[in-house]
Amino acid sequence: MIVKKEKLQAYLDERKLTRADFAKKLGVDVSEVDKMLSGEPVGYETAKRFIYYLKAHRAQHLVDWKAIGVKNPLAEDNKDDDNKEAIA
Repeated sequence: MIVKKEKLQAYLDERKLTRADFAKKLGVDVSEVDKMLSGEPVGYETAKRFIYYLKAHRAQHLVDWKAIGVKNPLAEDNKDDDNKEAIA
């Protein structure tokens, strides 16, 4: 999984979460959060924990579907979700 690093940073900033705070909430090493914030792919376990923590309806807006070459399976009519900003 690859996340949209700018959106993830905005999410962390809005909630005043440090990289270490977010890593602890996910139950992963800080290096995994660093990967997400630099636009690098993370593995299955980190992706699973990310989606579980954020819940799919929020996480879908942070996943970089284009970068991973997959259409968002949760998007209405399977359209591109770039215009949907609701991650609250």
